[in-house]
Amino acid sequence: MSEYTNSIYKKAARWTIVGCGLLFSIFSFVFLYVFQQDVLEALHYSLAHGKTVFAPLGSAVVITVVLVLLRWGVNSLLGLKGKVRSLSYFPSFLVLCALTGIGRDVYMADYHSCWSWLLPMLLLAFACAGYWLRRIFRNKLNEEGSVTSLIFWNVFFILMMCLMTVTFSNTDRTFHHELQAERALRQKDYHKALEVGKRSLEASRTLTALRVIAMVRSNQLGDRLFEYPQYYHSDGLFFSNDSTLQLRYTNDSIYYMLGVRPYAGEPQKEFLYNICHKETGRFTALHYYLASLLLDKQVDEFAKEIPTVYEQGDTLPRYYREAMLLYLQNSSDTTRWEVQDSGMIDRYHAFQKLHKDGQTGIQEKNRLRKDFGDTYWWYFYYQE
Repeated sequence: MSEYTNSIYKKAARWTIVGCGLLFSIFSFVFLYVFQQDVLEALHYSLAHGKTVFAPLGSAVVITVVLVLLRWGVNSLLGLKGKVRSLSYFPSFLVLCALTGIGRDVYMADYHSCWSWLLPMLLLAFACAGYWLRRIFRNKLNEEGSVTSLIFWNVFFILMMCLMTVTFSNTDRTFHHELQAERALRQKDYHKALEVGKRSLEASRTLTALRVIAMVRSNQLGDRLFEYPQYYHSDGLFFSNDSTLQLRYTNDSIYYMLGVRPYAGEPQKEFLYNICHKETGRFTALHYYLASLLLDKQVDEFAKEIPTVYEQGDTLPRYYREAMLLYLQNSSDTTRWEVQDSGMIDRYHAFQKLHKDGQTGIQEKNRLRKDFGDTYWWYFYYQE
């Protein structure tokens, strides 16, 4: 190989090192700061037991710098060159996998990740394999070949390791939504909490309960409850009793807002009824109870309870008005309340026309949901 060609190859090798370093740094920072920020914060909270404050920007920068330094340390030991030089980033990518490959049990007292034993084993296996192959292919690694081949294989290995990291990290969108909503609640940013996953039709019970807390805290429960999917009826007002399905917020958080705790074994619906009628809870409990009646489609009972919370002439929240309009249209009782919202009445008549026309096909139901999916009427007739 001529001296000129040798110079070009060495220059290409240096630029390949720089390029792969930039690719890794950009991927690591964006991955940690943008896509996995909430997962990283959850892991930090679990390991630090909430005693230190998480800094997402600083954490992403520091971790990226440490992983770049780890790569230099690995390569100083293994001496990878040529087409396989970028494989020295493999341990750094494994650390990224370990940091972001956590599940819902991250907050449990006995939490331990499989990465706690898998990561050391994989690092040891990589070091042994790299050292062994380095001795076997020592002469091959020192050969200088095609510049195109040099760049292609190094970039290819980097991209494959990026794909590996994304595959083994936590990409559960629902879990990410729950963490985002939870973080917004802790920051008392209720608007942001209600914006999380707003356009998605997916909603876990944990996310549903977190949204209800945000609505109650911002005094919007009656105005926004049915803007979101409600798949769990009145159960969705509370968290599941299964600790592996919830995050840092628990039903104790809700009982604190309500001002009283249920008796052991007391059903949640009965609990809400008792604290409202015995007036042992806070005013928040009344809205929780009214919401539970709407979610269980007990419109008649809801109409009976409304006068105990609001007086004639008061302006009801949006979904309370929609429920009362539904009640009045299907009952001869006109003494409980009068809905004077002409725009809402016109919209209800439009919904009623489509509903009575027997919109049973998939396309027709989708159209109904598109036009009226944010109404209580759609929930009452179509949500199972």
